[in-house]
Amino acid sequence: MKFITVRSAVILLCAARAAVAEPAIDRNPAPRAGQVELQGLFGVSTTPFDVSALPEAKGQALALVATGRYALSQPLSFELQLPLVLGSVAQPAGSYVDASALGNPVLGARYRLVEHRAGPALLGVFGALELGAPLASHGENLMPNRVLAIADGIEGRGHPEWFTPGIVPLTPSATFHWASGRFRLETELRLPLLVRVSDADLPSSGANPQPFGVATVVGLEARYRLSQRLSLAAAARLFFDLVPAVEHVRDLSRVQDFERLSLHVHFGSLAALAVDLQTAIGGELGGSTVAGGLRVGLNLH
Repeated sequence: MKFITVRSAVILLCAARAAVAEPAIDRNPAPRAGQVELQGLFGVSTTPFDVSALPEAKGQALALVATGRYALSQPLSFELQLPLVLGSVAQPAGSYVDASALGNPVLGARYRLVEHRAGPALLGVFGALELGAPLASHGENLMPNRVLAIADGIEGRGHPEWFTPGIVPLTPSATFHWASGRFRLETELRLPLLVRVSDADLPSSGANPQPFGVATVVGLEARYRLSQRLSLAAAARLFFDLVPAVEHVRDLSRVQDFERLSLHVHFGSLAALAVDLQTAIGGELGGSTVAGGLRVGLNLH
């Protein structure tokens, strides 16, 4: 009886430690459980804007994204993303005009294709498909369009499905996840397809919207758990502009890099907070784009 009691205590202690270390900002909630993630990212950027008059969008923006997730079963979960942008757009005379814009809401399904455990290591492979609604704001003065372009810039152009107005986005993706002890590694490949449904108020004489756009986004994140409460993560991403959704009005780089450092604070398995700092080194955004923000994740059991 004494042996059983000691063994049970050890098991409970290990489970408690694992619960404390388990991150809440994770796209894989437990079956029949939900998750809410709120992200706020503020930054400055000068990003290409494909209109012959003022072919750049320059300013600062606060990009807010609310995400809800629900796992229907062990392998299958659903996700809804709702982006909103508040910002100020620079004008030729040097003044700034405040603007706000909705992004395209996106609904997705995510399926765990492979899960394999070998000792302390866990390997997972996921496939996902997302479909967006063409609700991103646009206007004749192009201020909503420009503030969305600035938000796209501070995100490193990694989410064109959120910030491109006048399109229906369809995004298949695949994710490779590996974790062992204090280390976690995740790679992701996303293929946003942007199907044009309107010209988004772009001027017919100064812009040429295309019937569709195609991009590729490749990301890598490495995370190391410093303690039960703290983790440090470094991420890098490459955006490839394969088929522009709007024909470029000048020569532009088709490749954009983006880098991010994050400090994660874990509050058991219930909640987590991430502090992000991100920038671009090269490409069209290099030297003009920097952003910082917070992410808060809450698991709903």
